[in-house]
Amino acid sequence: MKGWKLVKPNEIVEQEISETINDGSISKVKITKALITLADVLRYNGESECNDVVLGSSGIGVVSETEANLFGLEKGKHVYIEPKRACLECYNCKNGSTSKCSNIQVAGEDFHGFLSDFTAVDPGKLFLLPDSVPDLEALFINHIALAISVVDKLEIQKGDYVAIVGANNFGNILAQLLIYYQAVPIVLTNDEEDFKIAKDSGIYYVLGPNDNWQKEVSLMTSGRMTKSVVYISDCDIPAAKAFALAAFNACVAYTGFSNKNSSVSFAQAVKKQLEILCINSGIGNTAASINLIANKAINLSHLKLDTASYDSVPEVMKKMSETLEKENKIYETVVDLV
Repeated sequence: MKGWKLVKPNEIVEQEISETINDGSISKVKITKALITLADVLRYNGESECNDVVLGSSGIGVVSETEANLFGLEKGKHVYIEPKRACLECYNCKNGSTSKCSNIQVAGEDFHGFLSDFTAVDPGKLFLLPDSVPDLEALFINHIALAISVVDKLEIQKGDYVAIVGANNFGNILAQLLIYYQAVPIVLTNDEEDFKIAKDSGIYYVLGPNDNWQKEVSLMTSGRMTKSVVYISDCDIPAAKAFALAAFNACVAYTGFSNKNSSVSFAQAVKKQLEILCINSGIGNTAASINLIANKAINLSHLKLDTASYDSVPEVMKKMSETLEKENKIYETVVDLV
């Protein structure tokens, strides 16, 4: 097996990867497509402490080798590979609560990601993909799973107004999920292109860089503001904007995929007695996410994506890094490995 390994900041090298295949416990998957996200670029830039690991935040593929008698996971089956794992070492994991793992392991950071020709994986981390789930949409299963976690933990109800600060691909998916659950998302962005994509995706309430966000949200909610606000950590909007949109005693969720560092003043949050949740995992929601895609509950056709070949990965990572430095944003890139 071989893959693009981050050996030190700003240096990615194709290397052989040694992963032991233990009969009866590990399946081998041929990766067909992988997704490069902002998290991968931050790792490449040295902003996350990880080296000697294959990058690639999400991946899909075809089962190449597996143990006998695994129902549905026969050779040749199209699968999604769960990109997060419980650590199995923390207090919660050792006491049977892996869903509450305090040190969740992430693909491309804590273990090898999916910019490789093959991967070895526990069969329990493989999910069969029905024919009705296109490859490109399957790469966003992790995004949908995290969005489900946000909805669940905020206890969103039918008719609730929810402000979403940030309109990248994840913010767009979250807004569509809220519409599916019959809530009312209000998406806020300072980027004209993201504004247009959100509108094209069927999201009715979208506020752009020329709008007075606090005034408009107040008008929409008859002065109450929103009892739930979601701040997308990947955006470049000050977190104070999220606090300004929240009602007294409301809940603000801080979420996203990059864990990008940012400075936050909690003065307004304290004044309003806000509850702040940090949500970074959609573990347990993978099957539900696949079902949502299969039933066309979320339209991913408008999402902004770049594409690349496996051989071009070093150039792509360098270009994405430069774009992030210049423009403070990047678009996720789909890498075709076949």
